[in-house]
Amino acid sequence: MRPTTRLNATLRVPLFLTCVVLSLFTGCGNVGPPLPPLVQIPAPVSNLRVQQVGKSAQLSFSLPKLNTDGSTAITVAAVEVYRLAILRNQPAPDPKSFAEAAQLWKTVPKQVLATYPEGEPLSISDAFEDLDLRDVFRHSLHYAVKVVNKKSQDAGPSNVVSLNVVPLPVSPGELRIVSKGEQHIELAWDLPILNIDGSTARPPMQFNVYRRADSAPGTRLNSSPVAGQSFKDSSIELDKSYVYSVRPVVETPSGWVEGEDSSLLEASNADIYPPKPPAELTAISSSQGISLVWLPNTEPDLAGYWVYRSGPDKKFQRLQDELLATVSIIDKTVEKGQTYFYRVRAVDQKGNVSEFSEEASDVVE
Repeated sequence: MRPTTRLNATLRVPLFLTCVVLSLFTGCGNVGPPLPPLVQIPAPVSNLRVQQVGKSAQLSFSLPKLNTDGSTAITVAAVEVYRLAILRNQPAPDPKSFAEAAQLWKTVPKQVLATYPEGEPLSISDAFEDLDLRDVFRHSLHYAVKVVNKKSQDAGPSNVVSLNVVPLPVSPGELRIVSKGEQHIELAWDLPILNIDGSTARPPMQFNVYRRADSAPGTRLNSSPVAGQSFKDSSIELDKSYVYSVRPVVETPSGWVEGEDSSLLEASNADIYPPKPPAELTAISSSQGISLVWLPNTEPDLAGYWVYRSGPDKKFQRLQDELLATVSIIDKTVEKGQTYFYRVRAVDQKGNVSEFSEEASDVVE
């Protein structure tokens, strides 16, 4: 009987190890219930904004980066935009009444969403093309958006935003340049006659002036709205091209509202402006000749100076062959007993030459 017992014990050890190994590879043991499939629904938008730009409502918002379960939102398929118009004497809708009454106005598919730079807010414009413009000014407009996944699932609407469209003046007419200087370009434009609702535009009117250069986006030049119909841009660079536009602007209880751009105006200011004449030219006779000195010019593009000399006949001739980089020179080609007269001109890097300085003279002894 003992050999049999030892044999059984010997067999039991490998069988136990086999079961352990098989359990590691085959999941031997209790099998749990099947896991439900992941439901990746984008989180709702929370930063929807709306503002009027001319005859349109401009919506802006950011797509959610996460799903409702905390995973990355990579299944976004479209954005649905809902709109509700109600008479302005009625109270603004709460989220529930909006959800019940709002209509799907626009769907933005994934292909269009992909055209926006990553990380930047999306912008959608409602130009009221499907509405009677008269109704737009009698109603308040309310918007919300939904972000849906590939299975057309969503986590609910965004925050609801509201807009009362203001009858702004139409764009200013005939934007033009009325003057140029070394440090400015002055613009002028015609005042609008009508508002966008067809009513008469009445003064006082205010405007914002925009400028862009190269491929850079336009920037507003005025810190506060411009009253009247002209503006002097004193921040230009010579020999640089700019594109200007002007927009009407109206103050409302909810802030400033801009109208549409005027026609674009391309402008540049060529560097045709000479330096100022050198100042305080002084001539002093010495044993070496006549020494000349003057105050330095302060123009940043200054290239140098030309010095001119004359006898009593005042027929001035240029004294040197190359531009002088300093503000002093000694004229050694003089004769004793003669009186000499001098003038100096400044020259910039574009070759523009200043007027003559005041004369200075001395006698060689």
